[in-house]
Formats: sequence, structure tokens, C-alpha cells
Amino acid sequence: CEHFRSMFQSHWNEDMKEVIEVDQFSYPVYRSFLEFLYTDNVELPPEDAIGLLDLATSYCEDRLKRLCQHIIKRGITVENSFSLLSAAVRYDAEDLEEFCFKFCVNHLTEVTQTAAFWQIDGNLLKDFICRASRCGAFKN
Repeated sequence: CEHFRSMFQSHWNEDMKEVIEVDQFSYPVYRSFLEFLYTDNVELPPEDAIGLLDLATSYCEDRLKRLCQHIIKRGITVENSFSLLSAAVRYDAEDLEEFCFKFCVNHLTEVTQTAAFWQIDGNLLKDFICRASRCGAFKN
């Protein structure tokens, strides 16, 4: 990973340490990241793929970011779709955002009944409603 390579070849504090604690993400996310570095493959649930997408974005690993988006697209459901949309917006994953948005609009009635829909912050919800209305989601 370019992030760690530059960390150990420069004058960062971590350069002199024998053990470096990295605790920003969960164990399954870091394990999947290491699996990707060694095997170029990743398998994990869509909910964990959100954390891995965040890590991939932080470490500028574009290929891993694309793999995470693919995992998320394969695992989208009515229950997790709005959470995944929120994550796509947060991590600036435009293709994934568009995919999740279309899924939410296509399943609008069911999506609005989920807990995830009601837990989203006001700005994202307003943006979603405006975009959905432009797509004709609220026509009779």
C-alpha cells in the first residue's frame, strides 16, 4: 500500500516504532485490507465493505475502492440501501451513489419504511427527496 510505504520511507513518527497501533477501523475491515494487499481479492458483507471503502479512500487505493463498490452493489437490499447511499455520499463514490439512489427510488415505498431511512441526517434526506422528485418519484 502506497500509504504505508511512504510512512516507512520518510520521517514520520511511525518510522522508528516496532509496533504501530492502527485502530481507526474494525478488525474485519483491516483483515480484508491485508487480504487485498496479499491476494488482490476481497470478500466481506456489504456493511463491512463500507468501512473498507472508507479505508481504501483514506489510503488512496482506487482498485480496492472499486472492489468495495462492487461488493456493496451486489449486496444492496431495501433494509441497507439508504445506509449505503449515505456511505457513498460520505466517501465521494459517485458511481455507487447513483446506483444506490436509483435502487432507493425504485423501491421508495419499502425504503421509507426502514429504520435506516429515518436515521439519516436532514441534509441528505432533503437532497434525496429533491433528486427523487426530479426523477418523477412522487407523481400520481
